[in-house]
Amino acid sequence: MPYCVKVKKRANRDIVKVYDYIEQMYFAPIAAEKFLRGIYNRIAILETLAEVFAVSTYEDVLRYGRNARTIIYKGFTVIYTVRGHQVTVHRIIHGSLIKK
Repeated sequence: MPYCVKVKKRANRDIVKVYDYIEQMYFAPIAAEKFLRGIYNRIAILETLAEVFAVSTYEDVLRYGRNARTIIYKGFTVIYTVRGHQVTVHRIIHGSLIKK
């Protein structure tokens, strides 16, 4: 049975910040669009494979819930939780900013 994926406002703001950064700092609107499509495609994987990824052991991730998990896209960590058939994406953070 597929999962229903909800992306929180904060996670969407995280994505927009990365998009804006790529577009404005590198003058690369095509690359920014590619990132945007790629991150949302990665999140879409959670509709069918949410529980395939292991529960995180990182303190910064577990503050979103004891069953918090992560997936990676181009150095960015997508932090999400699973409850029943509901997946909630909480944040998208550069992997270098997550404390282990």
